[in-house]
Amino acid sequence: MHLRRWLAVPLAVPVAVAAFSVFGPAAQASVGVGVQASPVRLGNVARAGGSYALPAVYVLDTGTEPEAISVGVEQMPGVAGRRVPHSWVKDNAPGLRLSPRQSARVPLQLAVPAGARPGRYRGAIVVTGSAVVSAGRANLGVAAATVLEFSVAPGAPPGLWPFPPSWMWWILGGLMVLGLLLAAGYRSGLRVQIERTAALARAPARRLFGPPGPPGRSRRPWRPRAALALIAAAGLAACSTGSSSTPTGTPGKGQSIAISLKVVPTVVSVTVSPSSASFTGCTGGNGSLNTKSTGGALGFPNGRCWLGKLGTNGHFPITITNTGVAARIYVSGGPAAPSDGGTQWGLCNLGANPAAACTGAGGKKPGANQYLVQNFAGSSENPAGLTDNWSCDTEFAAGSCQAVQGDSQQEGIELTGPSLTADTSTAWTVRITWIAYTLVPLS
Repeated sequence: MHLRRWLAVPLAVPVAVAAFSVFGPAAQASVGVGVQASPVRLGNVARAGGSYALPAVYVLDTGTEPEAISVGVEQMPGVAGRRVPHSWVKDNAPGLRLSPRQSARVPLQLAVPAGARPGRYRGAIVVTGSAVVSAGRANLGVAAATVLEFSVAPGAPPGLWPFPPSWMWWILGGLMVLGLLLAAGYRSGLRVQIERTAALARAPARRLFGPPGPPGRSRRPWRPRAALALIAAAGLAACSTGSSSTPTGTPGKGQSIAISLKVVPTVVSVTVSPSSASFTGCTGGNGSLNTKSTGGALGFPNGRCWLGKLGTNGHFPITITNTGVAARIYVSGGPAAPSDGGTQWGLCNLGANPAAACTGAGGKKPGANQYLVQNFAGSSENPAGLTDNWSCDTEFAAGSCQAVQGDSQQEGIELTGPSLTADTSTAWTVRITWIAYTLVPLS
């Protein structure tokens, strides 16, 4: 049974061994995106079931290639607060395209579902570029992130009409009660007479409520229209007090001067620019089954290929540069996608607590339809490998992944293939993305 399975490998893989074959050198291009360093905050408290316009977020193309920008929400490492689900934030300008060095502001909409739990929510607005630079069939992408913060309070959200201040409600309520009392008094025929003192005894008593009295006596009839107009005017006056503007002062007669001021950019951004390179030096595989690796082709089982060369005298073709304010540089991978849209290879990891354990060779190598990607710089290599989630690029700042503006790191990539693949595609796409993010946003 074991022999039969491996005899099937040459039938399934003869073309797949060329999955990462050498192709023309990549152009000396760079991809990069940036986002404002200041956090995106909702000015008011959100309520479950409500929809709110978030402040527009500033985005920038920092590379040499045009970008199709997408904006979404993700959870970054080290962020305190309730998690913001992806579906809560909508990009109101989908399909935005930017030329190199072009910027724009993207409007965002926050929709809090009816069952949302009250509390403080904190996530990250992540701006991702669609452009990639390819090196050895590994597509290298970039992203940038800034903080998203808002709070959710219990209770129903405001409707279509904005809620006025609470003091205005008291005034309007009092006016309504007064109007009802006046109307009730008029309908009941209640007489309220005011009698003058002896000095003014000649003046007739006046009735404030009810229909006119018998003729021959001087009384002023109750006029409901005039009273209602008076109440309406008082209500309008109460409402207007909340929105009155302060009159502008009288301009002075002195002279003024305009002084220009420049400030430093406050953008979180990163760029990636590989040299001309490709996966080379592939080793491993099984020669007796005709699945042994060649110089530029991955073999099975568990062939290995390099983009660059590990060691003190090695070669590191990928340059990652922090082009914005001080930030942490994170990196993530993703599934290897075959050109025919068939079965993908999933990332697996090594070490004591892997995010997704490798299943081959007792957990030390990728199993069927798994692969391992490790980035390296100098003699240092990421021991566990990349995951689908953002993790610290330990090649920056001796493992702390901190980078100030202008800091760059030259890196390479080692790829270990699966023990067995279920797809026979000749071309596979691997995507690796670097992101800049600051945990201490500008406020």
